[in-house]
This record gives sequence, C-alpha cells and structure tokens, in this order.
Amino acid sequence: MKVTAHELSALPDPVAANDALSPYKEALREHFPSREALLQEAKRQSKRQRVLKKVGSGMALSLALAVSWLLDPVWHSEDLRTLVGQQANYTLKDGTHVALNTDSVLVVEQHLYSRRLHLKQGEALFTVEHGWRPLTVYANQTQVRDIGTIFNVRNTAQGAVVTVVEGSVEVRTAHAQRILTRDISVTTQAGMISESRCSAANIAWQQGRLLFDGTPLADVVAELQRYHRGQIKIADATVAQYRLSGEYDINGIDALLDTLPEIMPLRVERLADATVVIRHQ
Repeated sequence: MKVTAHELSALPDPVAANDALSPYKEALREHFPSREALLQEAKRQSKRQRVLKKVGSGMALSLALAVSWLLDPVWHSEDLRTLVGQQANYTLKDGTHVALNTDSVLVVEQHLYSRRLHLKQGEALFTVEHGWRPLTVYANQTQVRDIGTIFNVRNTAQGAVVTVVEGSVEVRTAHAQRILTRDISVTTQAGMISESRCSAANIAWQQGRLLFDGTPLADVVAELQRYHRGQIKIADATVAQYRLSGEYDINGIDALLDTLPEIMPLRVERLADATVVIRHQ
C-alpha cells in the first residue's frame, strides 16, 4: 500500500510524542523510585534492622543483669543459735568460720551476689573466707562490711560493739561511716560511732575468759548474766558502784559469785528459783 506525502504528514511524530510525555515521566519517577534506589533502600533497611536487633539484645541483657543484681535473691539460709552459757563454732558453706558466744542468734543468708549475716542477738567472732561476693554483718542498725579481716561483733541494747582482730572492716550506721583497722574497737548508738583502742576484755571470751579492770559491779553483773541461767540481782545501789578487777573463767560464774563476799563488803543470797541476790553486808 502506498502512502502519500499528505498522509505521511498526518501521522504523529514519535519524537514529539516522547517530548510531550517527558514531564509526566519525570513526575512518575518522583513518585516511583528506580530499581537501583529500591535496592539501596532495602540494604539500608536491612542494616538498620540488624543494628536495632543487636542494640535490643544488648539492652535486654543489661536489663536482665540489672534486675538480677537488684534482686540479689537468697539461695541458701540457715539459723545458728547458742543457749545461755553455751559457745559453738561453725564453718559456713563459703568457708567462713564463725565462733558464736553465749545466748546468740545468727541468721546466715547466702545471696546470689552477696553474703549477709544477721546477728539478731548475742556475739560472734568472724574469720572470713574471702571471695568475689562481699560479706556484711548486720547487728542492731549497724552494718559491718568485711574488707579482709577477723572481727568480733556484739549486738547490744543500744547498737553494737565491733572489734577488729586482724585486717580491716567498714562500719556504717544511719549517720556515720568508719574504716577500722587492727586493734580498733567502736561502739554504735543512735546512729553514731564512737571509737576506742581495742580492749582485751572485748575478745577474751574466745579464750573462755572474762576480764574486768576496775569495772563497776553493775556492769560486771550484766556481763555475768549473759552466761548464767538464773537471774542475778543487785539489791542495793551502793553495791552497784563497787569495782572489780581480775580474770575469771566463763564456766565458773557461780564460783565467782561465791567469791565476791571475800573481796567486797557484801553478801550473796541464793533463792529457790535459782535467783542470786547481791546485798550490802
């Protein structure tokens, strides 16, 4: 079929048609990215997801560790007790040695990340087996943290008496903090800490002895009462001020009481219920 020049001129120009569509193509490209752009964006998204996953895993692990440290659960607990006049030695699961004095109660808690010993009453000497878990003794609003030592703790009505035999400890109360070294003893009361040189009387019980150095009889009787089942009473205020010195056997409390009238102007009466009354002669 032969096309005339007139008919040929009537056909649309391909180049002109493409030029006419160019603005639309550019607009479409703005709304629909190219294959290369899509591939690059997909790579960026995949990288971001890997980073976020790694960060999320790290945060989850950190959070789990933080919660674990915060909770620090108990995995083993035991109660150690002695009767009036009784002394006992124990070796804890971590190897720490505890010598428990008369009429004492010690609650031992082995936590996941720490060791906590609660001296509810009485007195104890601690020879600590060191490890990565810190050891702290609690006694009547007083905290004693072991640093590397052998130390003695006595729970008193007012607070605690802490005596360092070897090494050092950190003593904390609500209002004070103190590092103690060898041969230093402190007394805590009302959140405060008062320091003094170590007295041999504080740790003489470990050798089964009681030491008194010009001690008022009222304080002597209070100490003897810790080891004596029956009540010991002072009937006269004057007698309470008498002073006693000497070294005595912990297991000979009754013998000591019977000896008092020989060294002081007083008399000792024993009642049927095992009560001992000390009166002026």
